[in-house]
Amino acid sequence: MKSSPPPKHFAVALTPLVLAVSAFLPGSAGAQVCNLKIVTDANPDYHDMPNLVHSATGNWSTPEEKTWAMFYWNHIARRQTSPMNLHGIDLTDPIRQFNDYGYTMCSTIAGINCGIWHHMGLPVKFWDISLHTVSEVFYNDRWHMIDNSMSAIYTRCDGVTIAGVEEIGQDGACAASGGKLEPGHIAKYHCLCATSPNGFLTGADTPRDLAQEYRCFKPSGLKHRWYYHNWEWGHRYVLNVRDGESYTRHYHSLGTQREFYVPNRGKDPEAVNPRYRIRGNGVWTFEPRLTPSEYPRFVQSASDMQAVSPAGLQPARAGVAAAAVFKIQSANVTASQEIQADFFRQGARDAAAIDVSTNNGLTWTNVWRADETGELRASVKLIDQVSGAYEILVRVTLQAAAAPADVRLDSLKIATTTMLNSKTQPALRLGRNTVYVGAGDQSDSVVLWPELQNGRYKPWVVAEQNLATLDQHSGYTGVLFAARPREEAFMVYRLDTPADMTRLVYGGRFYNRAPGAEIRMSHSFDDGQTWTETYALTSTEPPWDVIQYETVSTLPAGTRSALVRYSLNASEAGHAACSIYAVRMEANHRPVTPGFQPLEVTFRWNEVQPDRSLVARSHTQRIDQVPFRYLLHTSGADHPVVDSLQVQLAGAAATAKYGYGDDRDVDGERFADRWVTYGTNLLAGKPYKVSVPPTGQWGGSDPAGTKLTDGIVGPPYAGGTAPQTACLWDTKCGQPEITVDMGQSATIAAVRVDLTAGWPWWDALQGEVQDAVEVLTSQDGDRYVSHGQFDFDLRRKDIPINHMLPDDETAKGFNFTKLLPAPVSARFVRFKLTPRRTVGISEVQALDFVRYEPFDLRVALPDDRAAERSPPPTLPRRKGA
Repeated sequence: MKSSPPPKHFAVALTPLVLAVSAFLPGSAGAQVCNLKIVTDANPDYHDMPNLVHSATGNWSTPEEKTWAMFYWNHIARRQTSPMNLHGIDLTDPIRQFNDYGYTMCSTIAGINCGIWHHMGLPVKFWDISLHTVSEVFYNDRWHMIDNSMSAIYTRCDGVTIAGVEEIGQDGACAASGGKLEPGHIAKYHCLCATSPNGFLTGADTPRDLAQEYRCFKPSGLKHRWYYHNWEWGHRYVLNVRDGESYTRHYHSLGTQREFYVPNRGKDPEAVNPRYRIRGNGVWTFEPRLTPSEYPRFVQSASDMQAVSPAGLQPARAGVAAAAVFKIQSANVTASQEIQADFFRQGARDAAAIDVSTNNGLTWTNVWRADETGELRASVKLIDQVSGAYEILVRVTLQAAAAPADVRLDSLKIATTTMLNSKTQPALRLGRNTVYVGAGDQSDSVVLWPELQNGRYKPWVVAEQNLATLDQHSGYTGVLFAARPREEAFMVYRLDTPADMTRLVYGGRFYNRAPGAEIRMSHSFDDGQTWTETYALTSTEPPWDVIQYETVSTLPAGTRSALVRYSLNASEAGHAACSIYAVRMEANHRPVTPGFQPLEVTFRWNEVQPDRSLVARSHTQRIDQVPFRYLLHTSGADHPVVDSLQVQLAGAAATAKYGYGDDRDVDGERFADRWVTYGTNLLAGKPYKVSVPPTGQWGGSDPAGTKLTDGIVGPPYAGGTAPQTACLWDTKCGQPEITVDMGQSATIAAVRVDLTAGWPWWDALQGEVQDAVEVLTSQDGDRYVSHGQFDFDLRRKDIPINHMLPDDETAKGFNFTKLLPAPVSARFVRFKLTPRRTVGISEVQALDFVRYEPFDLRVALPDDRAAERSPPPTLPRRKGA
């Protein structure tokens, strides 16, 4: 690191801001728990990148196991839909995306994968293929393709080794294709997330057949973007709770109005695909107590303000503007805010106003001003003024013309609505759950993550020189660059804190391509008199997608202000020579009101009963010290539906009841997931007869008499092209029978039938399927033995862990499995259908075995250390769907 003099003209640009800095109150007795963490062993820890990687992969041993674990959790955490676009670029920061949004497309999640794998210490590649984008990771001396957009991975012909991008579309042959050489062999026959060879993807957003996937991986359409990773990181989830605050995260949407979402390209991101039910909403409530003894605990900063009995704020002096600033940190992204305040104003010359700032006080927006006298109530609804922010300052300004008591703030209440991703919140599963409550470094924070495109960086900087921006972010290059080459360009940001600064973290994402170009970062703690350089990007080697953050932990005592400078020196003109994608700065500081106070954590959930009705339950835990673990037990017929998670300091509710709300503690074992392996389908290619011809409606015919045993299982979605893959029957058909002749006796351990729908599209996961299918077997074709009916009443707990549900989490098209009580020897297998609608069957199967093995997701809690544990067993090997 080195020091350098301030940039030219810097002092002139800085002077107005220095004069505007207000006086800060010293810290006083109170309580604020900073960097609070509430996680369970049912979902990863999404607080920051190291914790995400640790929680999802820390209890796995090998790179392939760790990669599979991240593949699984990224399938859960996002949905394929119009990607969230912030600051003019699709959001690929995993922590910001997964906590608040979850809206991604192929290029978005491919970039997210690259960022996560990088933090796992693995090399990455970003690929554009035919009308699709995927990512690739390197381990065990080879590259492996992971497609979290379509939720698909493919193996080589060994059924074990995850294939690379360039292998999937190549010509190939093996026993899976009957030795037939075909283009796209791996895509068609070796997908681990498909209904069958040559079938359909199970975890995608629409019916997507493997032939379509092959076309994506055609060798002629592959383009490795060697210059670009489309990644981003730097955000962290900051959950600070203080006296007077309560935060409730609802795992469902509270409404479709504008106040409940952050727009995506000006629109409601959920409206594009409401079937995904991604959005939840959080509600912060903050009600500061304005008594003389308590007021200092609740205010962020103040000048010329005093508290008076019994409660209220008024100017300390007449004729001087007094201000009190209150801070809201929303943890999840803010969608809207409501401010309710009671004032007293004696005369027309007395003034009272409310302003808000989302850039740490650099600029303010007036949202209310008193225009009447007497007792007044301000009711302010803010949407665009605060939408997208994580830190909001609310400033109350009072000025008395004659006497300080002539204008007064009597009460203040702020309710902030946040937007959150319901799929990534601390989850509960059936049975025993472990909840971890911890607190990180006890420091508060000030974060600046400004938009750069179209000159929007300007309100955030205190100095700049020779800068230009694109009107719109190009996405694959930076957006801010030097207006004139071979002349230094820079921008300077200021971070002020209300208490002593303890750490400064700053960095960004950079593009440096032209020979001789460079990007530098530096900071100053003495108002720009000296600068310390921490980073210089002088390499122009690809990929031109460099992310770098610097942490400064040694600061001069009493530091409450820092300047951060980003400098560019381009040897060529234009943004593609040397430019910046994004910047982020964070100043950590001692809490204004330090001191731990016990917490209350409340989970509310609904337990699913056998008849699918719901019973509401709750549990409140008092946390007297951190870190703290406790067990929370749920019961019912399926995984619980979590309603909300609330946290506040203990004592906020005078009648708080600890433990289970109904005093019922149903202790039980941790739910055991299952990994399924399917044996050989003995009916593949075998002839069959149907007692009643299919109706043929919507293409659901079978003129060649081969559709039901051709080995191709239909899509997981009903409607659309699904009926064309099946034979359709309706209630007028009576009870059609499908009888398959295997030609010789074989031992059958299980049978399967794939149901799809013409109409209505019943969802088995909602218990809606009323059709019945009975299975019978025979040795001679005359005497049949019934083995009972399939169970179409599916629960989420019944889904094997290695079966990827489609993005809408339904089973409207599903291959149901029935294990026989004991293996039977038979030549003929009969499926007797009783339709209750227009229903389709795309495939009937009899298998020599179906094996279920216990499987633990092994989410690592923050205080789990894999090195201290015995090596976990490896993943079960699976050869196909």
